[in-house]
Amino acid sequence: MSFFDSSSSTPSSNSTPSSSIPVPESDLAINRPPQKQHERVVGFVREAPAARYTFDSRLNREEPSCELCRVEPEGGLSCIKLAMHSAALFKSMQSMGFYCALPAEPTRTDMECSYIPR
Repeated sequence: MSFFDSSSSTPSSNSTPSSSIPVPESDLAINRPPQKQHERVVGFVREAPAARYTFDSRLNREEPSCELCRVEPEGGLSCIKLAMHSAALFKSMQSMGFYCALPAEPTRTDMECSYIPR
């Protein structure tokens, strides 16, 4: 007897699923970056594709705004402001082959993105 077996009766294979379970949304529709803002991200990243990029991952429900920064070779930052939510920016960076993750320090909320060659 496995963990999933029980002595109670199980529904037949012909039964329909409960209508209270929502149908999953397509990933394409979730956090889609606005096209013009995605194009700005692509242009900014093309200037230095091997750089390390950062952005704040905190949720901002009021208005779509975030800032994407890259670490320059001299140690400074170069940044652009974008009219998009951080989740959409995350998706935009992933679509270009970047791996984005939170740093190991639990108090920081900035995502760090590095290009992963395919």
